[in-house]
Amino acid sequence: MKTNIKFLLILISGIFLSLSFYGPGFLAWFCLIPYLLVIYHSNFKQIFYFSSVFGLIYFAGVTYWFTEYSYALWIPIIVYLSLFMMFFGIVSYFIYKKIRWPILRVFLISSTWLVVEYFRNRTFLAFPWGMLAYSQHNYLIIMQIAKIAGAFGVSLILILFNSILAETIIYFNRTSKVNFKYILSIFCLTILVIAYGFTNITFYNKDFISNNCKNINIAMVQPNISFDDKFTKDSGVIIPEPYDTKSFFKKNTELIVFPESVIWGTLDHNETFKEWASKTLKNENLYLIMGQILWDDKNNYYNSVVLYSPNLEAIGRYDKIHPLPCAEYMPYPNILGFLSFLNVAKLNITPAKEFSIINYPDKGDLGINICFESTLPIISRTFRQKGADAIFVFTDDAGFRDSVASWHHVIFSRVRAIENGCFVVHSSNMGISAVINPIGEIISKTELGKKEVMYETIYLNSKQSFYSKFGDIILYIYFGFSFLFLCFYIFITNYNKTKKADKI
Repeated sequence: MKTNIKFLLILISGIFLSLSFYGPGFLAWFCLIPYLLVIYHSNFKQIFYFSSVFGLIYFAGVTYWFTEYSYALWIPIIVYLSLFMMFFGIVSYFIYKKIRWPILRVFLISSTWLVVEYFRNRTFLAFPWGMLAYSQHNYLIIMQIAKIAGAFGVSLILILFNSILAETIIYFNRTSKVNFKYILSIFCLTILVIAYGFTNITFYNKDFISNNCKNINIAMVQPNISFDDKFTKDSGVIIPEPYDTKSFFKKNTELIVFPESVIWGTLDHNETFKEWASKTLKNENLYLIMGQILWDDKNNYYNSVVLYSPNLEAIGRYDKIHPLPCAEYMPYPNILGFLSFLNVAKLNITPAKEFSIINYPDKGDLGINICFESTLPIISRTFRQKGADAIFVFTDDAGFRDSVASWHHVIFSRVRAIENGCFVVHSSNMGISAVINPIGEIISKTELGKKEVMYETIYLNSKQSFYSKFGDIILYIYFGFSFLFLCFYIFITNYNKTKKADKI
């Protein structure tokens, strides 16, 4: 295969994979095939080049919205993420060169891809944008498998589909024959996934949930204010327009939801808002949950969510566990001090150490994700495992203006709802705010860049999904099986070599 043809295939693969996250999710089922074929036909030196190019195109396309916030951060991000693709390319090169059994190559290549995605979700520098699973967010039938295997399960189906079709092409080029066993196996697996998804959606009983689960009638306030307005103007700027002449909020509303860090400091630091909240909550018998930037006597800053009673008493609090590196704090400054030029944080948020569940009196427990935390499956799952009956996501994407970033953030919350089989409330400062049910349907959402109040009813569900209970156990089993398969291959190969040597 000529170099210019390989480069063209890399361009096609990278561009189509990026596009799959913006609507045409079906592209993710095929767009890795060209990249895998290039790896198969390349030498070791070329792998570095082609994998780097693929990674840069792929992640630049997926994260281009970050330029609205900072070029200084965006460029290091895509370079950092491209290193993962370089690792994948190198390992896949050795798999193709050293392993003769096509089916084992499929298992090992898919495992390598999942390892890459796993570490992109788990380190302190986690940045999971571009995870294959999220390209399928509009295909709810496919996404239901996340209830069992999490988002990694969806990624596994996609990488298996691509790698098996790549092996089919390799086999055809070598023998001029089509190996229908490969195609039949992946199509059977895909049909099983679709059947499970269809059954799960079909038997999702909304009436059963409404009749057997406690509910909360919420009013989600979208203030639509900029960073400057939030921190420099009077706190009254976040107060919404009244519902009618008699009350600020719709009748039967129980809980008011404001987004991430909507006020700076305690209520005492925000007199206008405190006066309004004190009067409104008491008169209309409302609870209030909102994001705040708080600090202690030692000037440790916390990105927090606080639940207030109708008497404006703080009855629950969660502090952010995983601030965004370089944007909210500088991790390990003694070690990573040389990267301080990347730190654009206006203040250093102190990471909390506990998954503090907020109890809503007489209703149930709420698990909280603040902004970036909703992109990491382990945080929502841990809350569900600890007994959370619903997940609330508080975010502020104002820095990304009217880019696609806000919609991407909703996609993460959508997948968290499916994985954990519970309602997710996604509250955003400038939008998009949304309420998502346990099968991933967005039942209500706001417009981007509009000040409004959205009313919806959510249901608290204590029944955990398989994924909530057991986490990534399916992933670990798959890794274990692939490793044992490799060990078996090595044993058989060495045995055959020894047998041949004995005959000689």
